[in-house]
Amino acid sequence: MGVDRSLLLSVLGWWTWVWVATVLALVLALVVLVLGVLRRNRPVILPGLPFYLDEPRVIEICQQGGYGDIAKRTIREFVNRSTDGTFGFTSQWFKFGRGANRGHETETSYDVHVTANTLLGLVLKSLEAQHGVVHANLTAGVVQADRAWRRTRSPLLSEIHDGYVVVQGRFTVVEESGDEVVLHARIGERDAWVRVACHDDHLRRKEVPEGQFNARCLGKSQAWRPESGELVILPVAVLQ
Repeated sequence: MGVDRSLLLSVLGWWTWVWVATVLALVLALVVLVLGVLRRNRPVILPGLPFYLDEPRVIEICQQGGYGDIAKRTIREFVNRSTDGTFGFTSQWFKFGRGANRGHETETSYDVHVTANTLLGLVLKSLEAQHGVVHANLTAGVVQADRAWRRTRSPLLSEIHDGYVVVQGRFTVVEESGDEVVLHARIGERDAWVRVACHDDHLRRKEVPEGQFNARCLGKSQAWRPESGELVILPVAVLQ
């Protein structure tokens, strides 16, 4: 009794398509996995040179996101280099660890900014790994957030409560006292403002630009003041 070749080919053809579909699905899953790993490991950059950095809050955020040990090691390495006399630095930042030689302070140092930007990259990765962070271009009036944040939050800046934001805009100094400098940036074309109070403990006051300047502020939204049209942000870092 002979075998029907057309029937055999149809059966083999059907199984061939099943195997092809299975292989394609596995390849797709592998690509998604690899892209996810690459995305998590990619460097996160907040452009600019910081003139404000709240180091204790930076460490706290990194610890919450699982990057605390890396952040502390980064600071230790910086302090060790400074203590060994490689270069001097302003003692406002990076007090963690053994401390540093305060006898050879300089006005600014490229290495200070590199260390600060490295830590801020860890902060952004920590926030993205947790509840997300909102990015807002104040001049263009554009608000963006990652998917995890958008699922439960409103994309309006005035409705952000207790969330972290990165706001980009044109800032000016509106108040200045003995222990802090207050910055304002207009939100779009409205009579609404972002208010950022920078305490001297974390501020390089001499590096704050004069007049109006472009800057980014990473911080935590605290409150919306409708009477004054101000969104109050507790700053973690300000970069120019």
